[in-house]
Amino acid sequence: MQRPNNLKVGEKFKVIVEDSNFELGEIITLKKDDGTDCPLFWNAHKSDWHWPFFWNADKSNWHYISFSQLEPYAKTMREAQVGDIVIRGRNERMVLERGQNTVMLSRVADFEVAGISYHFHELEKNFTLKNAPDVKSAKIAEAIELLKKAGYKITKE
Repeated sequence: MQRPNNLKVGEKFKVIVEDSNFELGEIITLKKDDGTDCPLFWNAHKSDWHWPFFWNADKSNWHYISFSQLEPYAKTMREAQVGDIVIRGRNERMVLERGQNTVMLSRVADFEVAGISYHFHELEKNFTLKNAPDVKSAKIAEAIELLKKAGYKITKE
């Protein structure tokens, strides 16, 4: 994967090439981003090392890893957090509260008023996360782009 644009601290990635700091398949979190994706280099002017840092899975330590060793991690409905927007048809609701097995959603298009609670299996069955990628793998996304450029029409069924 190439370095994504518009990175935000807290975004999650899946390790697809193991190294000495992160295990294959580990979900890691962006801790600090200085805009680079290069091996270690020293900025003598600022007396500082520069590279993006990532927390390990339990946030007990952080390390550098190249974006070429990562793929985007798509959040599942079970990982929906307070403030996430979920969609059913054309209707949008906001996650207002999260319990152990349930979430409280707002009313449709009124994010300040509680609407209805859903168990996670109901949420997964009836809603999608807004702005969630349609694909789970960077390789699949790349293949879809190549097919589109070649003139193929890609549809969901």
